[in-house]
Amino acid sequence: MGEVSFKTSPVQQALVQSFCQNHNEAIACLQELIANQPTPSIFVLLGKIQMKAKKTKDAVESFREALKILNSSAKKLPNTIEAAEIYYLMALCYMDQVSLLQAYKAFSLAVKVYPNFPDAFYQRGLCRMQLKQARCIQDFNRALAINPKHFQAYLSRAAYYGSKGRYSKAILNCNEAIKIHPDSVRAYLYRGTLKYHNKTYKNAIDDLTKTIDLDKICILAYYNRAICYHQIKDFKKALKDYGILLLLESSKEIVLAVLINRALLYVELEDYSNALEDFKEASLSDPRNSEIYQAIGICCHRLEQFEEAVNSFTQGLKLDPFFLDAYVARGNSYMEYGHETGNTKAQKDFLKAMHLNPKCVKARICLGYNLQAFGKFQKAWNQFTVAIDIDPKCHVAYDGRAVVCLQMGDTFAAFQDINAALKLTTSAQLLTNRGVINQFMGHLNCSMKDYQQAISINPGYALAYFNAANIYFHHRQFAQASSYYSKALQLDPRNESAVLNRAITNTLLQKIEEAKEDFEKAICLCPFSAAVYFNRANLYRTLKQYELAEKDISTALSIQPNDALMYKLRADVRGKMGFSEEAIADYKQAISIQEMIDAM
Repeated sequence: MGEVSFKTSPVQQALVQSFCQNHNEAIACLQELIANQPTPSIFVLLGKIQMKAKKTKDAVESFREALKILNSSAKKLPNTIEAAEIYYLMALCYMDQVSLLQAYKAFSLAVKVYPNFPDAFYQRGLCRMQLKQARCIQDFNRALAINPKHFQAYLSRAAYYGSKGRYSKAILNCNEAIKIHPDSVRAYLYRGTLKYHNKTYKNAIDDLTKTIDLDKICILAYYNRAICYHQIKDFKKALKDYGILLLLESSKEIVLAVLINRALLYVELEDYSNALEDFKEASLSDPRNSEIYQAIGICCHRLEQFEEAVNSFTQGLKLDPFFLDAYVARGNSYMEYGHETGNTKAQKDFLKAMHLNPKCVKARICLGYNLQAFGKFQKAWNQFTVAIDIDPKCHVAYDGRAVVCLQMGDTFAAFQDINAALKLTTSAQLLTNRGVINQFMGHLNCSMKDYQQAISINPGYALAYFNAANIYFHHRQFAQASSYYSKALQLDPRNESAVLNRAITNTLLQKIEEAKEDFEKAICLCPFSAAVYFNRANLYRTLKQYELAEKDISTALSIQPNDALMYKLRADVRGKMGFSEEAIADYKQAISIQEMIDAM
């Protein structure tokens, strides 16, 4: 048999090499062919392979050579599909180079040569979108008029309407795209995102869930669905999606966004420990972001880690020395130190914020409370007043000024300010504060109405229950008082005043064991409170347990040594115990202290 040889043409060789991703070999093969046989089709093929090789500038030159040959055979622009394709390919190269005006001109030549070219109209529409030209929508419309099944044109038109806030119209275009490709991940993802922006969160979740069914690792679908769950307060499912995103190989930007969003969700749940951990992790990814350090500081403040909060705010201020909120927040953390040095540092921060922006209402209000802590009530009143002048609708400023007026003894002015605050907004705190002012004015019935209204607005506001219980106690309605103290303690278990008052109430109700338990709790919460030991001593005296009573009243006197009433109680107890000399000495001491007080 004779030998048979198979020879391939240079074009076939170039196509094979290009298919195998050997673009340079394919280009060399075609360039060798062009040297002998320059034809438009070969130049177009060369340009396409150069585009695949990301050599768009060389591709443009190849397409120009093809056009030269076509133009040489015609006096005007060749009215052929081939010429339109060349202009179209040139325009794609310009788009890749971000030479948008040149791309626009090339697309325009393509549709001029061949008016029924839907892809050219579509791509020109994209080009016009990037050039911020509103007429891009006309190109998408033209593409769809030529080809009603143009999937990409529907999606791009949806993108255009979405960018203009016309979400309903954008969703309709996504619907048409889904009719063409019912299993398109992009179409469902985009429609779900549009529904999120349209605030139809449950419908958005349905589309994003469909996207995930089609593509189990679609990061954007999980991210957007998590945000939707967050919006509808389905925190458990939101946390699940955020967790999945952190397990997937997400980009650094997505991971950072997930950590911040999940931290904000934890803050909403008042889970500041987990929020703090996420913000700290976020700070490692973006160490130059001052707002993350601000968030870390706020979480530390909520967790009563005040020194850590100050350190975090300080780090944020190093990154942004003009960050007003950081100065105010750091000042508030200094205030929580509970000593004069902390208050002084806080004052400096509030003044720094006001120096940067004299109209910073938040800083003025905080400075007002700071001056109040120093006992400078008139100066505090001035700051609250300036804050009100800057923002007449700032209810916090009215509330602060009302408290200062009360401390200065001007109950009527305090009442006017708290009413002004309540006209702006109604809250349990403001109603409770008005109740306190009413108490100072002797209007106990009005006080109780305010506390009850505060409870109806916010059943979780402990202070309203506590203050209402005090009024019940004042009216000797001890059963109701005990019940309200218990409700206050359910909401705020560390309120030592509520524990002590309930202990006294239970003593009066002859609930001896409950009273003893409450006194023990009060001592655990506040071991240096003379009042706790004094009142428990009273309980032991009524039970004729004089040794325990004498021990407690002595402890109270060691904490608060110059109290005539305590000496009198111990004298009574020691008298019952038969310690006459010690009792007489205590009576004399009580009289001596009382005479000193009367003489002052």
